[in-house]
Amino acid sequence: MAQPSVSPTTPAPAPAGDQVPVRTLLAEPLLRGTLTAGASGLDRGVGWCLPLSEVRADPGTGPDLAGVAVHLPVAALAAPDEAAAVVAGLARREAAALLAWRPRGTGTGTGTGTGTGTDLSAAARAADAAGVPLLELPAEADYRTVSRLVGQKALAQAAHILEYGTRVHRTLAEVLAHGPGIPAMAHAIVGLSRCSVLICDADGERLAWAETPDGPAPDPGAVQAALPAPAPRGPDAVLDGHAHAAETELAVEPGVTLNALITPVVVGGEPFGRLVMVERTCPPDPHDLAQHRVVAEHGATLIGSEMLRQRSVRAAEERARGDFVEALVHGRFADPHELGARARHHDFDVDGHYAVHVVSAAALLPVGRDYLRRTVTATRTAQTLEPAGCTLTAAIGSTIVVIRQVAAGPDPLKQRAEAARFAERLHRALRPRLGDDLRVTHGRPGPGAAGVAAGYHEARLAMGLAWHTSAAPVCGYDDLRVFAALKDVAGSAEAKSFAHETLAPLRRANGGDLEQIVLAYIRTSGNLNAAARELGMHRNTMLYKLDRASRALRMDIRSADAQFMFWLALHIDTLATVTGTLADEMAPPAAAPR
Repeated sequence: MAQPSVSPTTPAPAPAGDQVPVRTLLAEPLLRGTLTAGASGLDRGVGWCLPLSEVRADPGTGPDLAGVAVHLPVAALAAPDEAAAVVAGLARREAAALLAWRPRGTGTGTGTGTGTGTDLSAAARAADAAGVPLLELPAEADYRTVSRLVGQKALAQAAHILEYGTRVHRTLAEVLAHGPGIPAMAHAIVGLSRCSVLICDADGERLAWAETPDGPAPDPGAVQAALPAPAPRGPDAVLDGHAHAAETELAVEPGVTLNALITPVVVGGEPFGRLVMVERTCPPDPHDLAQHRVVAEHGATLIGSEMLRQRSVRAAEERARGDFVEALVHGRFADPHELGARARHHDFDVDGHYAVHVVSAAALLPVGRDYLRRTVTATRTAQTLEPAGCTLTAAIGSTIVVIRQVAAGPDPLKQRAEAARFAERLHRALRPRLGDDLRVTHGRPGPGAAGVAAGYHEARLAMGLAWHTSAAPVCGYDDLRVFAALKDVAGSAEAKSFAHETLAPLRRANGGDLEQIVLAYIRTSGNLNAAARELGMHRNTMLYKLDRASRALRMDIRSADAQFMFWLALHIDTLATVTGTLADEMAPPAAAPR
């Protein structure tokens, strides 16, 4: 019978918390000096002992035997071919050790075939090939005695680990209870493990780094760059309330490799970040590694609690700030006393000067699952863009509103220039997150809460005009001075009637494309060929449609008066449309009927 092949290079699985290495069992008087073969597997963990009769449904198939020491009589290993098949089959099922028991009266055979007992040489060769320890037990080491010994050792090991885990949890929980934050938790983990500790959030941002005092510490940036991508979360990512610590090697620089324990920080099934413990040696000491796993699992659990608390606090602060910003831009305060009380809470100087910026992009529209995350991230980026001075941000509708304090002074031009510079920085910071269609507009700076409300109205008006015109991605209310000058005129009934009477014939004629043709002709300063190229149209077609527009307007569009009339009507119509939409959006909700 051919011997099944089992790779001897397969590493032995690490002992679980309630398992005892075979090497430790061999130190017991009952099992001392019984090792016959398979010395390479002495680090396998044993947590239970079962007789061969309960596990041998088939030598190569059956349930997993990881952590199980199989107690079998030497008679089961009598025939060389059968012995090799039994050992190889149990090895494939991850049996931790094979305990060959020699009852009284069967001789004292050895693994080399000498003596009067059963020859175990074939089983020994198979055990060496499989890397599974083979022990030849004396007569007094029957199943009942050995299973009791293994159970007592495993129970003692589990109790020791439980006691150590309780001590670790108490130490870290005391740090958490005092509330000093995640950096203090990192220093506490360093004190327990003597490892350098890195804590990152779910987006990969470094929250804390604590170095070990025992020798030179690695560069935290190199450690963070060498971290593997977070593995997809599966149903076994968290077991019994503890996250699994994965051992890995980090190539921090050419020729330098570090051993690290990476533990996901998970709260309620949601990934919050990762805890990384960098070992002092590579490979680490097995006993130290087992202790560090306990520290990592308890540390990740408590760090998750602190992250959840900080996230809740930050979310509450952002909601309060958002409510205050919305009240500022709409001027919804019952009296100056309410404004003063809320302003003090948000460090808002009621006598300061402020510029209001509005951020708009397609990525902020409520479409898909990720728009809310993008909005929150962009809002936080804007809030921390300029540490000095007062900045208040909030998401209002599908836009982000940023209120930025500017230097007070008699020169309004300097304040507008400062607002424009901040708008440029805001656009550069948010464009990678929100896309190339990002637009940032701002109103004219003004004093106090009234200046904020007026500036917000101007910034929203500029945003609406920017989307209807070919304005720059970053522009202010002053950059649209033509519309600003027409603002009061456009609201009159006479101006609206003039715009409608001028544009309606063009919009009704020829499918409504005459308006864009006339606009392109005026934009190119009456250059027929340039306008035709801009529209991708033949010159003769362009000329024909201009004649159609002239007949609809009842005047020659090539004349300066006709062009000015069309230009004025179009600007009044655009301004009236944007102003009406903005008024509808900013109007208070209608009271419900009683």
